[in-house]
Order: sequence, then structure tokens, then C-alpha cells
Amino acid sequence: MDQQTHFSSSEMMGWIREMASFGARRAGSPAGLANEDYLIKKLREFGLSDIRKEPIPVECFQPEKSRVEVHTGTAWKPLAAQWIPYCQFTPLEGIESNLVYADSNAFIHSGDWSGKVVVTDIEFPLLDVELISKFSMGRHDPGDTLKDVRHPATWVRLGWHLYRKAFERGAAGFIGILKDQPGGSCRMYAPYGFKEKDILDKPLPGFWVGRDDGPEIRKLAKSGARVRLTLTGERAPSMTHNVVGEIPGETDECIVLHCHHDSPFVSPVEDASGCSVILALAKHFARGKKPRRKLLVLFTAGHFYGSIGTRTFIADHVHDVVPKVALEITVEHVAKEAVEDSHGALAESGLAEGTGVFLPFNQAMVDVVLANLKDNGVDRAFLLPPEGPLGPYPPTDGGDWYKAGVPLVNFISNPVYLLNEEDDFHWVMESRLPKVAGAVAGIVLATEQLTKAEIAAVGFAAYKLKMKLIKYLVLAKTTRLGTRPVY
Repeated sequence: MDQQTHFSSSEMMGWIREMASFGARRAGSPAGLANEDYLIKKLREFGLSDIRKEPIPVECFQPEKSRVEVHTGTAWKPLAAQWIPYCQFTPLEGIESNLVYADSNAFIHSGDWSGKVVVTDIEFPLLDVELISKFSMGRHDPGDTLKDVRHPATWVRLGWHLYRKAFERGAAGFIGILKDQPGGSCRMYAPYGFKEKDILDKPLPGFWVGRDDGPEIRKLAKSGARVRLTLTGERAPSMTHNVVGEIPGETDECIVLHCHHDSPFVSPVEDASGCSVILALAKHFARGKKPRRKLLVLFTAGHFYGSIGTRTFIADHVHDVVPKVALEITVEHVAKEAVEDSHGALAESGLAEGTGVFLPFNQAMVDVVLANLKDNGVDRAFLLPPEGPLGPYPPTDGGDWYKAGVPLVNFISNPVYLLNEEDDFHWVMESRLPKVAGAVAGIVLATEQLTKAEIAAVGFAAYKLKMKLIKYLVLAKTTRLGTRPVY
């Protein structure tokens, strides 16, 4: 059903600007804590009940001085570089050593890396939307443009396994060349714990450099040139919080409306845009007719800290909340598509970034989601199984709900600037904000006609088995049979 007229794009854009004004809202940082208080304030304004902050201990990573310099043979030259989150700090005076190049595609690396700074190329696999959509359960793409998408999957870093190998072989530091980053930026906040075993376990100083500096530093590394790395700052105990509010319903069951509230940089798209949709839904349902099921509004902490907020909430509420959840809905990134212009810079394509919507293996939910995408004009969207070619669970901050056995509908788009400092206000697709909010509101209302069991039912058993097989095949190919883990 068409619900988008209940939502104001200018109001939602205003919330995005207010959240982004705090700065980089990283877990446990002053900006992150200020944003949590802002969300609490908004939920109180809307009239939600049982509003609370649930604390989670973290370490706050706050770099101060960051510098990479290479010796070209005649002089020291500074390079544009970005520190890798939660990596080891250098001494205050920095470290000076020789570079050594490691081919990220080689199985065997000879030579002595002890005490040296390892340089390697970091590649991104192609996000072939046309191929992925072949595994989809439906799409709404009236312009038939999804087939033209050929973005790199910038959240999958091929070659990152050499960071660990460098440490094991006694290296003093690590530099990754982001050779496939559209626009050429080095300002990427990654990896951030999504697939890592422990985000804090980064024992070497590490930096990203951009593709434009790649040829030079690659050449210097192969010749064993000198390098200086300086990274100072503080890693200190802190606290972050899940922000929770409730809208009472007529039954004991509930629907979770969710987005993470932290961000790598100012990041209006990642994820002030998603938070604005959840805020709009909270305001709408709190002031309207009582829903059949209770609505649990959840802003989780630390997506950029290994999705610690989602995982902690599920673990803390495994007995009181999780069994009552009929459906978990996550919204992330309402974004414009970016492409490269003739000069290699990022430019707007004029289209929305393609949106993947992960949902249960059953026809009833396919029908509900697809109808609401169409009714609310959420184009360039395709429906995906909760496990399959993109992994064992959705690559979203809500994906852990699927691992917990809870059916979900997760909206996510992944523009190429998403993890980068280049994420700015003009990349938010303002006109799409009420459309996404309307689609989610329609899904909430439509699922009132379905029982909890009907939402969770597996109606595509053979298809689910096929997706499990594809999941393992893709994992084997991406990691070279497990020899090159990716994050």
C-alpha cells in the first residue's frame, strides 16, 4: 500500500544534518555518545515508551598524528594515507624501515620481511548485480537499469590476508594500495570487524594509500626503498549504547525497526540516512493507530565495531525479546549511485543506488515486500534470499537476526563511497527517503494479516538448499578454498 505521503523528505533530511553535525560517530567517541543522546531525545519527543540506553563496553580508537613518507632516492615525500581502524600505534617518533612488496595473488612469498613494511595491492571483487539478480526472488526495476551495474564490492578486501601474514613473518608495518577504489580515495574506514574474529587484534601499524600513488609506492617497495610511518593516538576504555524505544501493540509479539547509529566519518549516507527512516517510522506509528504487534525501535551501536550492538542485543535478550519477534526490519543507506567520470572522479549517475532487500524463503513475504516496493516507488530494488551468493547471512547490520532464527526484511544499498570520507550530504537521495519509509510502513501493516509462523515459513525448500550450495561455492572461490580469508 502507498504510505509515502505520511513522511516528509525535508524533515528526514533535517534529522540527517543534525546527526551528521556531531562528526564521526564512532563507537564510544564523544560524537557517538552525543548522537545516542540525540536519538533518545527524538524518541521522547515522539512519545515512545520504555526508552532506554543499553550499555556496551568498547575501546575507543582515537588517532592523533598520522603520516606516511617514502624516500624517492633524492628526498622524503609524504603520501596521502589513511590509518587502518584499531591497528597498532607506532612510537611517538614513528618508525623508519625498508619497504618490501608482496604480490597479493601469490601463494608463496619468499624473502625476508622481518622489520620491514609490507606493501600489497588490495582488490575488490566485482559486484555483478545482473548475475546476483539471477538468484533473486523478484525485482522492481521499471527502467531495467540494474543489469548495467558493475560496481566493485568495496566491503570485500582481497589481499587483506597479507596483513596477518606480515605480522607472522616479523614485519614492522603494512601498507595496502586501494587499487580498485572508484574515485581513487584512500580515506576508507576498514576493516571494521564485520568478518574479523576480533576488531582489536591488529598488531601492526597499517595504512591505506590510493590508487594514484600505487604505481610509485609499488615500484619503491620492489626496490626496497625507505619509508617512515607515524601513527600516534589513544585506545582507551569507553562505553557505547544501544538505543531502544517501544510502541505498544495489541499482542505480545513484536516487530523490530532497526538501524545502526554509528558511522565511520561524518557519513550522512552511512548511516544517518537509515536512522532518519527509522525515526520517521517511530514518529508515524507512535502517533497513529495502535499496531497489532508491538514495535521495538532499535538503534544499535558499533556496526563499525564488529556489529557489536546487534550481537549484544540478541544475546542479552535471547529469552525475553527474541522469541517474540515476528519480523526484524533493518534499513541502511538511502543513497545516490556514484560512477566515475572521464577523469576518474566520482559523479552522480542520476539514479538511486541499487537496493538489495533480503527476506524470508516464502512466497507470502515476497508478495508483501514486492507490492510495497512498487506501491511506494522504491525502484532499482531486487529481492534476495537471506543466505546465498552474498554469504551465510545478509551483509547488513541486521544479518545476525537471521543467524538467531528470526525472519527478517533488510534493506541495504552499497554505493562505492560508503566506507569513505567522501560520503557527503549530496549523496543522500532525499526524494527516496519517504519512499523507503512508506515501503517499510506498508510491510508492517501488511504483515499484520500474517501469523508469526506464516512469516517464518520456508516455502522454497529446494531453492534454499540451492542457495546453501551457492554460498559455499562462492566462499570457496573468494577465499581460494580458505587460504585467503577476506574481510
